[in-house]
Amino acid sequence: MIKLGLLVQSQNNYLGIGKVTEISDGNANVEYFCSIGQRLQKTLPLNSLSPVRLEPQARCYIKSQTQDKWIVGRVFIWDEDTEMYQIDLPDKKTAIATEEDIYVRCNLPNTDPIETLAMKGHETPYFHDKRLAFVKSLIQQRAVSRGMTGLISANINLYPHQVEVVRRVLEDPIQRYLLADEVGLGKTIEAGAILRQFLLDEPKRNAVVLVPQYLLKQWRTELENKFYISHFGKRVAVLAVEDIHKINLKAKIGCLILDEAHHIAAMATSKDATVRQRFETCKELAHKSDRLLLLSATPVLNHEQDFLAMLHLLDPTTYKLGDLAGFRTKVESRQQIGKLLLSFKEGAEPLVLKSNLQQLRKLLAEDEYLLKLADDLENCLQANSPEQEQIVQAIRVHVSDIYRLHRRMLRNRRAAVEDVIFDRNFTPKEEYDLDERSLDIHELFNQWRSVAPSEKQYQRIFLLLFLAAGTWLGILEQVITARLTGKPHAKLIQEFKEDDVRLLTTTPKFSGEEEILQSLLKIVRQPQEDGQRTENLKTVLLNQLGTYFKIPTNVRKNQKEFITRIQQRIKRPITGDILPKFIVFTSFVQTCGEIVRYLSDTFGAETIASHQFGESPDKVEEGLNRFKDNPNCFILVCDRSGEEGRNLQFADWLIHFDLPWSPNQLEQRIGRLDRIGSKIGIQSSALIGPYLEDSPHNAWYKVLKDGFGIFQQSIASLQFYVDEKLAELETVLFQSGAAGLLEIVSPIQEQIEAEIAKISEQNALDEIDANDEIATEYFQELDNYDARHLEMKRAIEGWICDALGFRGLNNPDSSEMRRYQPTTRTLVPINDLKNRFAESSLDQFGTYNRRVANQNAGVKLFRVGEGFVEALLNYVNWDDRGEAFAMWRTDASWDAKEGKEWFGFQCNYVVEANLRIAKQVLLDNKLDNSQFKNLQRRVDALFPPIIETIYVDGRKEPIRVVEDKALLSILQRPYKDKNNNQGRDYNLAKERLGIIDDFVDPSKWQNFCYEMRNTSSELLSNRPDFIELCQNCAKVAEKKLANRVEQLRLRLNQQSWDNALAEELKIETALNAAILEGIRQPLLRLDSVGFLVVSGRSLVQFE
Repeated sequence: MIKLGLLVQSQNNYLGIGKVTEISDGNANVEYFCSIGQRLQKTLPLNSLSPVRLEPQARCYIKSQTQDKWIVGRVFIWDEDTEMYQIDLPDKKTAIATEEDIYVRCNLPNTDPIETLAMKGHETPYFHDKRLAFVKSLIQQRAVSRGMTGLISANINLYPHQVEVVRRVLEDPIQRYLLADEVGLGKTIEAGAILRQFLLDEPKRNAVVLVPQYLLKQWRTELENKFYISHFGKRVAVLAVEDIHKINLKAKIGCLILDEAHHIAAMATSKDATVRQRFETCKELAHKSDRLLLLSATPVLNHEQDFLAMLHLLDPTTYKLGDLAGFRTKVESRQQIGKLLLSFKEGAEPLVLKSNLQQLRKLLAEDEYLLKLADDLENCLQANSPEQEQIVQAIRVHVSDIYRLHRRMLRNRRAAVEDVIFDRNFTPKEEYDLDERSLDIHELFNQWRSVAPSEKQYQRIFLLLFLAAGTWLGILEQVITARLTGKPHAKLIQEFKEDDVRLLTTTPKFSGEEEILQSLLKIVRQPQEDGQRTENLKTVLLNQLGTYFKIPTNVRKNQKEFITRIQQRIKRPITGDILPKFIVFTSFVQTCGEIVRYLSDTFGAETIASHQFGESPDKVEEGLNRFKDNPNCFILVCDRSGEEGRNLQFADWLIHFDLPWSPNQLEQRIGRLDRIGSKIGIQSSALIGPYLEDSPHNAWYKVLKDGFGIFQQSIASLQFYVDEKLAELETVLFQSGAAGLLEIVSPIQEQIEAEIAKISEQNALDEIDANDEIATEYFQELDNYDARHLEMKRAIEGWICDALGFRGLNNPDSSEMRRYQPTTRTLVPINDLKNRFAESSLDQFGTYNRRVANQNAGVKLFRVGEGFVEALLNYVNWDDRGEAFAMWRTDASWDAKEGKEWFGFQCNYVVEANLRIAKQVLLDNKLDNSQFKNLQRRVDALFPPIIETIYVDGRKEPIRVVEDKALLSILQRPYKDKNNNQGRDYNLAKERLGIIDDFVDPSKWQNFCYEMRNTSSELLSNRPDFIELCQNCAKVAEKKLANRVEQLRLRLNQQSWDNALAEELKIETALNAAILEGIRQPLLRLDSVGFLVVSGRSLVQFE
């Protein structure tokens, strides 16, 4: 039963424990105790309240009626018989109190540690030092990450270009972006870090990730292993685009991510009404969502229709679906600016820079900021100033930011991030068929081609024969049979397009064709024990394993003994054996199955995994996981279903069992391994057919290798050119065979060079510079601090283990992976453990070393933003343990005479920009809390939060800052409760509390403490070095903020009709003034405080 004076908690709020002060009409007035001077009153239904029993170690406050003052203590025990609490007091005494006499702080954060010291409720300096180190570590993490806790706490490697993308998005008040990095640079990682930050910032909002069906499992795995998405409950739905109908369109989506967005964009112009409707649904979701991330590597050049559709999803006002002609004009107009930027770069010759400056002035004559930079650069060039490269970079960044296709499109190119991804070197070792049937097949092919009519349908049929002859010959047999009978093999539909199979079976046979096909069929069906392509593949694998296992040459000469030796070594590896991982790619489903069957007979089924069309998603994932994690499974065989989207960069060897007709398909295949995180020196082999001078298969390989250069450079941006070229190549193959293909190699090289130049001109505007001064400085600070993981561990474990009494438990497999467990000596009440650490995954292992986390999926990374560290931070901001102390410090160098003691205070302030005015600007413009989080990150970049410690002398009026270096060196020493060379420290608590009274009159102590706090804040604010810090930060911030406003103004000049942009400029202008004021006059929050006495004699001598 609820009655007056009881401690209760309500299910209607999260304020924690309160005290019932009045009951009437089924309601109760509950008083929430924030501090002695601050209470909060709430009227709540009686049926929402439940009684609370305080646990041991709970901090409590008691009003002493006899002494008319407050005393503070900790619950020791509840006595059921007397229904009284036994309270441990700071002076080692004990108080007995009824529940009506006790007050407990509610869940609101503690605001003023001086209150604890003023009440003499402080505890040991040991707690203070441990707590301060912990708080400093977390403030430093916030500072170096600029508040991007979702990034720093993610289980990812930190790469400059990815960090820069995440920074730009998270510091933007409007988070609607197209992430357009080239293939393999980690768009998924960038999106995952942004998603994690959203989930941390907005704990009550949900997100949706839409991906192609074949990438569903991979996305879910990546989000879990790298971003711990399960820690956020069911707030993230990862769905296949094909299942978009399952989404409730009325639901509010806080963040929407669309992977392979160009595929979704292409749905807008589909002939299929169902597919077009799918686009409309995506469009509705995209336009409703507050945050939107589109992921696509598709270049704009030659993809204007799809690109316009993507930008329409981002910004429907500026980019209207029906204005394709206007969009193409805009793309063309950027070409000239992009062309200038290509040669306008750091290190360019002065004549080139001057020439480009003149052209930029003409093209962008209204850009006053650019014109000023151009003048500065000309002066530098004339004076040969070292600042010229910095100005060149500033011009490049400015032009790119203002005149890019869309200001919220971010693109990184492989060429610009060469430090984090290896140059492509996938030129394969050429393996030729030894099949004796190859020559006869080749001659009959030439005969078929020479007598076939020139119509397009026969050209296409020849291509099908050509492709079928370049793989397992069972495919060729099916193609020939289908052509002869007019009836396709049941499985042939899954190998070729339906239109191609129809063409194959319905096109009339020309005169003499049937005889040629019958001859081909007879040859293909001839029994062949040696030389088949599968046999050749087995030989390639055996030879590589023989080299790896160092099998002697004499054993290798005996095929049977060689195979036996390899099989034995696989089954019974010796110490140090780690089998290399081979991936075998084929374009054909049946070929994939045949390879698996054949290799399983030699190496054992347990050594082979497959990624095959028709297999269930679960089976595919099981095979991929087994290939990645099981050391005995070393061969993965993939048909074309494994060529797109998969991350297989951990493999050692890529084998092309056959080569696809589409270079874009081959690019996707190579792209599975050619990614960030791939191994150095990945090897490659290709089975390219018979060793014949006029082999069309060998010629096609030369076109791919020398013409497209696909094994040495990515052609992902050349998709449109490649698709257009294929029709011409098909004609050349049919009309001129191998000779024609070889002749076209040089023209392709020239055309690709010209195409790349055009694309580079477009990309020059759209790509971001992860090496500019701001990005480089930020990344270096973040990366350098992140490497100091041992410091972070000492700071966190110093607080949680040494002070609070948790026990650290090592993972049996690695001492660098730990978890923390409360024990009977843990100084956190059980209720607080349940309530404040409930979602911190205490039972899961984590690590402070990012490298260890990267190598162990699911292991938490202990950083600010991680659940356990965040729970600790919230607890330390609420609990007053360690916030206040009093200490006697003996120092041998100090005067030991009576009355010569020094006493004063140590004040530790958290200093950060004061955002009070800026927050009001957001409120005035009806912007929500999420915008404040974005603003906080921007301001953290301009004025990183710090801890400032100031020591003040309390011996005489007025209170003054301690500046004496000798005294400061004494005061700054860490707490030592045992004798050392310099002296010993004594905790002035419990039975020693009375010693404080020898220095400050007890009746004046509280006022003295509050006066000291107010004065110390003023003294810190007026300290010359502090004033200089604020002025310097404000000066830099003013320049950066002015540049941001100028960029918005320039964009508005180009888009004067854009009301949203005008509103953004208005808000940004108001925010700038507020931010600068908040930097010049920052917020000083007292985090912890201590009273110190310095003496030349020990406390024992004093007493």
